[in-house]
Amino acid sequence: MGFVRSTLALLAGVAVGGSLLLAYRVSQETGKSLPEAFSDVPEEAKRLFEDLRVRATDSVKTGRAAYREKQVEIEGRLSGGSRPE
Repeated sequence: MGFVRSTLALLAGVAVGGSLLLAYRVSQETGKSLPEAFSDVPEEAKRLFEDLRVRATDSVKTGRAAYREKQVEIEGRLSGGSRPE
């Protein structure tokens, strides 16, 4: 039971800390006070997660393109460069 309580307390702390961080970020960007910035936290969180999703998608596309290029290079070396002398 202690593990469950500790985990729930940790998750609650992360949620509160994340909210404070986002509110601080909003207050710095907009010039609002910290309590006023709390109303913008859900929008900021949505924008942050959308940005992370776009970055992850771009990274996956770049990785796949690099993988394909490397596969073509390896196949070329195996088919053309491995003749016995």
